[in-house]
Amino acid sequence: MYYSHWYLENQNSQQNPSMNQTDTTLKRRLSVLLFVIILISTASVGIGVGIYSYKQNLDLIDSTITSVQQEIQDRTEAFFLILAGAEPFIDSEMSVGLPVISKEINALNKPVSQLTADDLKPISERNNVDDIYLINSSGVIFSTTYPEDQGFDLKTVGLELFLKNLMNSGNTSMDRAAVNALNGEVTKYAYYSQPGSDYIIETSVQLRKALARTQSPEFTSFLMDEFLPKIKDENPFVLDVDLFSSNTLSQYSLIYEGRKMDPEIYRQVYDKGEVRILSGNNLTVYTHFRPKEKKADYTGNLTSKVVYDTSMPGRVLFETAWHTLAILILVTLIAFLVSGRFFDRLIVNRLRTIVTGLHRIGEGDYSGKIVDSGNDEFSQIANEINRMCQLLLAREEELKRLNRDQEEVVRIRTDELQQVNDAFEQANIKLKMLTAITRKDIISQTTRLSELLTLTGNKAGTDVADQIRESQSIVDIIRSQIEFTRVYDDIGSHPPLWHNILETTEQAVRDFTKSGLIFKFDLDDFYVLADPLFVKVFYIFIENTIRHGKGAKSIRLSSEMMGSDLILVYEDDGVGISDDQKSGIFTEGFEKNSGFGLFIAREILAITHLAVREIGVPGKGVRFEIRVNEGFWKRNSKNE
Repeated sequence: MYYSHWYLENQNSQQNPSMNQTDTTLKRRLSVLLFVIILISTASVGIGVGIYSYKQNLDLIDSTITSVQQEIQDRTEAFFLILAGAEPFIDSEMSVGLPVISKEINALNKPVSQLTADDLKPISERNNVDDIYLINSSGVIFSTTYPEDQGFDLKTVGLELFLKNLMNSGNTSMDRAAVNALNGEVTKYAYYSQPGSDYIIETSVQLRKALARTQSPEFTSFLMDEFLPKIKDENPFVLDVDLFSSNTLSQYSLIYEGRKMDPEIYRQVYDKGEVRILSGNNLTVYTHFRPKEKKADYTGNLTSKVVYDTSMPGRVLFETAWHTLAILILVTLIAFLVSGRFFDRLIVNRLRTIVTGLHRIGEGDYSGKIVDSGNDEFSQIANEINRMCQLLLAREEELKRLNRDQEEVVRIRTDELQQVNDAFEQANIKLKMLTAITRKDIISQTTRLSELLTLTGNKAGTDVADQIRESQSIVDIIRSQIEFTRVYDDIGSHPPLWHNILETTEQAVRDFTKSGLIFKFDLDDFYVLADPLFVKVFYIFIENTIRHGKGAKSIRLSSEMMGSDLILVYEDDGVGISDDQKSGIFTEGFEKNSGFGLFIAREILAITHLAVREIGVPGKGVRFEIRVNEGFWKRNSKNE
């Protein structure tokens, strides 16, 4: 079966190589179309899977951020609760040590106002405190082991009432631990004023050292170094975790001593509540909050910082994309190979049969039939083509018959029209000859009559001379009317020509060089298609100015564009034409005894559909406009 199919195709290709090339092209295009359809389908599925995977990764990042942020706040609350439980032990140590420090200061046998840091340093070391501050009744630190605070006025930070109540009371007061605004250390402060004294003793201890003494080094390490940072170790997306005690004065870390947050970022976080900064594959999230534990107000506002690694979802997406691509390629190849076999058998081969039949029809052979077994659209197409061939055969025969009949009718009509045309041309020639002879005879006779009237008038009396001059005028009118018939007879008797506007107007002006008029030309290099008598139009315009344009001294000829049409303008500076006469100046017989008149000008222009109108202002001169439609003008005939 396949051998016979190949043999038939081979025979067909040998008989018609172009058809074989068409079949190959058709099969190639259909194969490409099939491949594209399969590829688009599988690619759509792959893209959908990729988008879903990517969305899942983004959701994972968002859920991780939410979870980590919540865990930070929860652990921060727990951190302060644990710290609140440990601080009483530090308070006890400091409350016991403050009276001892007071006694040692008194034992120095030196005025308190003269004590220096060197005097106070040994006392602080013996009593397990980091620094000692002596505050006078004005609230100013007058002596301290911490030089940076020397001379600092505590009233400026709102401690005036606190110091007043504590002075000379014999009581101790403990502050909660706070972040030092100068160095970022977490420090705890205590205050004491001995009865009968005029100063207050303030001591400070670093929280880490105090916890290690009062609790244990293991407890301190767990609380300060592991409890909050452990979030980073428990989540693979988290690269860094930090917690800042933040206010307008300082933004120091509670976890890493000395680390400070960018003040500009703090202002943004304080205003917005949360700020996210993406740098490369790292997403840093700053969140502003206050601890719920009321006694932890000393920390002010807290700002957490978490750095997330966003490259992990990208790597997962990249791996998913490669896996999806590999599956797409495999599925596309399998689908193309399998469907290609069915596509070739069900569509390509049957299309080839139909194309072969259409090619035969295109060559003019309508007698064959396209054979296609089946009951689908291809079979319907083949049947419709076969039916069309039968109709074409019938119509071809009918057209041949009608063509023969029409050719005979055309031949007869052509002969008849030729005879009529010949007769018309002969009659026209005879009519022109008769008109010319008659015109010539009339002109000769009127000329002779004019001469006789002139001789008679010279010899006659006054009354007779007047009658003879009137007769002479009548003869001139008759001659002018005869000349009119000659000119009118010439209109349209020759094919239109392309006239150079500048040359045509200059030719018309030559006959009026002695008229005393000044001629101005403002014309571009235009050519207009018009009757050979086109020059007489401007001749008539100039003659009209001389006859009727009283006071006219100059004539201007110009051109302008109105859309795609050319406007030729003739203007003079005479009296112009009154409004009641404008509508009739181009009609026949309007100008009595005045030469050819504007009627002839209109008739000459109408041969090539050129329109003329007069739109001048009465009293300021005439303005004739000739409108030349597109197609009847050009700029330079040499370039056409």
